[in-house]
Amino acid sequence: MFRAPSQQVALQVLPLALPYVSLPFTRHPRRGAPQSLLWSGWLHIGNHHRIELNLHVCFGLTLVAVTFLLAQACLPKLFPGWPTASYWLVGAAVAGLDGLAGLFHELGHAGVAMARGRGVSHITLYGLSAAVRRSGGPTRSSDQVLIAMAGPLSHLLVASALWVAWNALPYDNEPLRVVAGIPALSNFVAGVLNLLPVSPLDGGRAARALMGIWLRVGPTAIN
Repeated sequence: MFRAPSQQVALQVLPLALPYVSLPFTRHPRRGAPQSLLWSGWLHIGNHHRIELNLHVCFGLTLVAVTFLLAQACLPKLFPGWPTASYWLVGAAVAGLDGLAGLFHELGHAGVAMARGRGVSHITLYGLSAAVRRSGGPTRSSDQVLIAMAGPLSHLLVASALWVAWNALPYDNEPLRVVAGIPALSNFVAGVLNLLPVSPLDGGRAARALMGIWLRVGPTAIN
């Protein structure tokens, strides 16, 4: 595969399912890459794993749309009296944090899958949705439960961290507290909703796997 000279930027994230996770982002322009991608690069996880990360055009459009709606419609009504620039900065920060939370969700799935012996080739973020490509083959029902539950639990971990930050921030800095508070709430809601045993949510996948354990079904192939 053609690979142009790249620039690496080290980014540390919370441990997911691996003992130590270090994610240097490496951008890699590719020949024949889809025109719909805004960015494509590598996530280096530990010393032996790397995952291709793709940001779809819809991801950028979603960030812009969420920022615009927050800055123009929601925040001025909920928190009147702020400077105009504050609405836009807070809206962009909230949209960015929710976008990162979506990445953590998928990394939760990927980290547990790799810890359970499955390969993960790439993650594509589309904005409100994402796709993870994992290696096929038989997977035990217990592993399916762990992989499915990792996504919602990642949202709840992010919500907990932001809630702690919200409580630690000074009360007289309302915009900064909103930057932590709104994503804390949205991630809590996303985590709880994804736990519901309804297809195609992660809770539905976990419920099917638990049913397989209860019925003593052998390893099954999942995508």
